[in-house]
Amino acid sequence: MDLLLTVPGASPEEIARGIAAAQAVLDRAGITAIEAAEGLFALEGWDDASFPDEGEPTEEEDEAASAWMEASRAALDACCADWPAEKRPVAADLQLLVDPATQLADRPSALAMLRALTAAQDGNGEFMNSQIGILADRLAVDLDNPRDLIAAVTVAFTRLELAGFHPDEPIEPKRQAVYDAIDALEAATEMPTSH
Repeated sequence: MDLLLTVPGASPEEIARGIAAAQAVLDRAGITAIEAAEGLFALEGWDDASFPDEGEPTEEEDEAASAWMEASRAALDACCADWPAEKRPVAADLQLLVDPATQLADRPSALAMLRALTAAQDGNGEFMNSQIGILADRLAVDLDNPRDLIAAVTVAFTRLELAGFHPDEPIEPKRQAVYDAIDALEAATEMPTSH
């Protein structure tokens, strides 16, 4: 399984250097990326549940989580090795690469995919489409504080996707709300594209 590293302002070469460093940590630990990510997921789930006795991660999960955290630190150190201290981020966003078409979408592709998913949505969904948040995040990668803009897109899309639960409400205003949120996110980025 491949790794994905997101560090705002990093060049492709710096990202590649960070991913290589993260992979080297996992290789030395003898743990695959998926095992490490699953270990971290178990640890975070236990943390979120307020550390109950019955949900404590196994020793293997704990070791895997530690390897993931070390890999993430190594990725940041390698990626930002030449950066001045004031520009260097506190943490790197290291993830598993499970959907390359979505997770690696360039700006025009991410916009096109968001708009196509919005146009195709019939309102009869039961679960949120995880591609929406990932694509919104791809657009906002170089913004300093994009959380509100990303949330606006995902919340609006969720309302559209679950519109079938409210058949007495018209669906098209919900679709327009998604387009408006996408447009606001696009406008906040440095190089808006036309649609």
